Amino acid sequence: MNLLGKNISANLLSNVWLTILLLLVTPLYVWFLGIESYGLIGFYLSWVAILGVLDTSISATTMREFSWLKAQPLEKKKIPGLLKSLESVYWAIIVVFGLGFLIGASIFGEDWFQTKDLEPELVRESMMLMAVSLVVQVPSGLYVSGLMGLQKQVECSGLLAFFGTLRALGAIVVLWLIASDIRLFFLWQIVVSSMQTGVIRWSLWKKVRVDGDQVRFSWETLKPIKGFAGGMLVVTVLSILMTQADKMILSKMISLEIFGYYMLAWSVASGLSRVVTPLTQAYYPRFTELVATKDDIALTKELRLASQLTNVMIMPPAMLIGFLSKSILFAWTGNLSVADSAAPILSFMVVGTIMTSCSYPALTILFSKKQIKPVIIVNLVSLVVLLPLLIFAVIQFGVMGAVFIWGLYGLVLYISFQVYGLREIHQVGFFSIMLRDFVAPGLASLAVASMAGYWLGAVSGKITFVTLLSITLIVSWLTALLVCKDLREIITRKSNWLIKTSL
Repeated sequence: MNLLGKNISANLLSNVWLTILLLLVTPLYVWFLGIESYGLIGFYLSWVAILGVLDTSISATTMREFSWLKAQPLEKKKIPGLLKSLESVYWAIIVVFGLGFLIGASIFGEDWFQTKDLEPELVRESMMLMAVSLVVQVPSGLYVSGLMGLQKQVECSGLLAFFGTLRALGAIVVLWLIASDIRLFFLWQIVVSSMQTGVIRWSLWKKVRVDGDQVRFSWETLKPIKGFAGGMLVVTVLSILMTQADKMILSKMISLEIFGYYMLAWSVASGLSRVVTPLTQAYYPRFTELVATKDDIALTKELRLASQLTNVMIMPPAMLIGFLSKSILFAWTGNLSVADSAAPILSFMVVGTIMTSCSYPALTILFSKKQIKPVIIVNLVSLVVLLPLLIFAVIQFGVMGAVFIWGLYGLVLYISFQVYGLREIHQVGFFSIMLRDFVAPGLASLAVASMAGYWLGAVSGKITFVTLLSITLIVSWLTALLVCKDLREIITRKSNWLIKTSL
């Protein structure tokens, strides 16, 4: 198996495991803490994404520059100095953000949410702990991106899987054995996140440090990348404003209980992106290396494969969730009231998730080529047009208004990045490519999901339902795979090779 295949496999296994783990522990969080406290967890996750403005811009820059320098033998020696300078700026900004959040939480924390069962003081203290957890957790993204840029994704995926497991299962043990207190949940996040950031930082520095050379901070090392990093910062600010505005608006306008249902649905829908994240993480350094070596033919081929893989991976589970949201939520949480409340939100939320996730390969091409301007334009136009629509929709239709705007935003991203990305590699025939790579696997997944919605919706018994759902998902994946010509040909060649070597 080549390096790209190993990286995809490692990232996929890690992300699938963490997704399964999330599905297992979330009902326990709700059971131990209640839906209001889970709303606080969802609010915390939104702030992780918001601080991801910094993480995405600097980490994406780190991954690209490390991949670029690694592909140029004479430039590899610049990596340690670049890392030192990046992490110095990164930590300084994160600490300032954290202090601002801490002060804001201490002043406004008691009055932000409309609570029914939680004491205002407990909410304020929880938000202050969120601030500390953010400061120690978010910087790990920088070191993760560094390892991935160096193509050390197998090791990186293993570390993320280990600490993700420790974070999730450890929190359950703490809540079970000590007390069902949301503050203990955040304290545990602080402990594990500190360990994760420290270990991954040590692992990265071990690989880039050159013996005998003293590494110092230098503004000179940052000058060549300031344009790309600045552009990435603008892109992520705009995208975060769109992707997290619904949580900020809803958290203030609806009860914490309803917000908890919304965040529960969002956790499932966003969990789908974990399926395609490994592909993006593996292909980004590969795209960058091909851009550095000016191999446009290979770049075009890799983009088509990445797009088909992404679409095939995400569409079958998303379609099944859309048609069977209530049954899946009930089998997952064991709470019919929670399933009834969150199912309508989830059914429509997956539409936006499909569109945004399927836009990633083309978006990655733009980042690899340092084409930031079209990404800024798309996000800026989306913000100007859709943010006012979001506020209006939430006022008029509540959570379902926010879900509708999320789907519309995903559609805008997919079409825009496909057009710009294909143009960058001089590909024509946008509609024919979209029909083959997106519509075909989408219709195949839709056909299987619609039939499953008819005959699985009436199945009683959790074990039976989960078993049949798993079988249906496998069938849907195979069906979507078979309608994608390039993937089908690769599978056929691999299968023939395995048959010949085994004879």
